[in-house]
Order: sequence, then structure tokens, then C-alpha cells
Amino acid sequence: MSAVDQTQFEIPPFHPASAIFAQPRFAEARMAWVRAMLQLYDDDPFLSRFLNDLGRALVFFNILCLYAGYEEQDRATWPTMRLLNQTLAKFGLASARRVDEIVARFKDTGYVEAHAARLDRRARILTPTAKMLVHDHRWLAAYYTPLDIVFPDPGYAQAMRHDPAFQKAQRKAARHLSGYAAKLMGDNPTVMHFMAREAGMMVLIKLVELDQTHDGRGLARFSFADLARSFGISRTHVRTMLQEAEGMGLVKLSKGRAGVEALAPSLIEAFDRFVADCMSGNDLIFRMAMAGFDGRAT
Repeated sequence: MSAVDQTQFEIPPFHPASAIFAQPRFAEARMAWVRAMLQLYDDDPFLSRFLNDLGRALVFFNILCLYAGYEEQDRATWPTMRLLNQTLAKFGLASARRVDEIVARFKDTGYVEAHAARLDRRARILTPTAKMLVHDHRWLAAYYTPLDIVFPDPGYAQAMRHDPAFQKAQRKAARHLSGYAAKLMGDNPTVMHFMAREAGMMVLIKLVELDQTHDGRGLARFSFADLARSFGISRTHVRTMLQEAEGMGLVKLSKGRAGVEALAPSLIEAFDRFVADCMSGNDLIFRMAMAGFDGRAT
């Protein structure tokens, strides 16, 4: 997929997924991303558990992106609930009522505030708190870690060192690629089987880590109950999700169906393709951020 097909804007050169996948250090980079994501969960268990739902994660990161592009004199850029709902509609994953509930939860837990707009006190501007921005720095570092391994020269130091100016520029550029992100998800249906389920992506990431440890023997160490405890979900939820995956030929469950015996090569291939697609998209956003992309049509 070309990002040019998804926007009306001039796109700088970036690394396509096919080129990333062909890099000799791709396997190392993929595992670095896996470990970074698992570490991210450990760093903030509550928020990571809350973001284990795709709808909640989309709300979280779209608030960041919309606020980064906020210009007080341009009402169309105001990060209000209305604009947030319009943006999320591209993903078709969250109703307006559910978005309201998620935003309320982020407010209650100190990640988002809503302030009256100076030019129109009736409008409420969704504003990330310092707490939210700190977590986002960790996410950005996790997502640029594999790119920094594959392309170390000149690398992605701005993301890795938690540069606040880069954070704002990156999220501002990402705001204009929501269609790109939605299509990326649609192009990876196997991974979406997991991502669309609560904690499903983290379960998949953990299974990939275990599968790549000691030639797959690490899988035998983790049961459904272990996965459930790790990610704050029920054992029934884990079992149902993985039984569905077995029916799709993606995993082989162990005897007694209490754990996973093996991951199918097709699942590993799909996971690698998804990681390469994400790396490509993040490289594109990095290039746009560094070029001072302003979202104006060409």
C-alpha cells in the first residue's frame, strides 16, 4: 500500500514494508519490538490493561494526534468530542456513546482534561495531561526501537530520547494518516483477529515471544491461566480466543486444551507482515515530522 494513495499531500520518501522485511536484521528488530511492548505493559499495568481494548487505544492515540494539530484560530482543528468521533468513524470500531464512556474514564484517571475554548466557551477542548504525554513517549520509543535497529544511521534518536518537539510533530503528522492506519488494519486480517479482542494483541505478542524462545519450547511454560493473569482478563476469554484461532489454523492447542502447543507458520508470517507494515508507517510519519509536514494540500 502506498501512503500517497491515502492522502492528498506530498509524501516524503520512506522505507516500504517489503524493504523492511528484507533487511537482514528484521528478525532481531521484530523481537526487540515484542520485548519493548511487553515492557511497556509492565511499566504501567493499569493503563496498558485499559488500552488492551482496540477501541480505547484508538481513542487514546487520536486525542494525542488531534491535540497536536490544534490551532486556536482554526475551528476545524479543535480537538472536541465531535472531531474525535468523526475521526474514529473511519475505523468503524467505536460508537459515539462508547467514545463518551472511554473519554470519561481517561478524565477520571488523570490522562485527559477538557477545557473551554477561549474563542467559544461552549466548546470543550480535549487536552492530554502530562501523565498521558509521558506514556506516549514510551509508546513512541517502543515503536521506533525496531526501526532504530534496522536503520541505525542516522537512526531515530528524536523518538528514542523522548524529545517533546518530535512527539508533537509526530502526532500532528499522524493525524493526517488515519485512513492509512485504518487500511493497514484491514490489510492484516489475521492479526486483526487478535487485535479486535480485549488484550488479544498482547496475548499474540506474548505467544510470539514464547515461540521464539528456545525453539518454541517456551510455549509449554504458559497456560491459558498464565496468559489471563498476565493481561488481566479471564481464562475463558483466552480459551475462546485461542480456540477460534485454532479453528482458523493459526495455532495448535495442547492436550487438554489448557495452553498453546505451537503457532502455525502462517501466523508468524502474518505477524511479521504486520510488524513490517507498522514499521513502514512509523518511518513515514517520522519523515513527515522531520520535514515539518503541516497538512496542507499540494
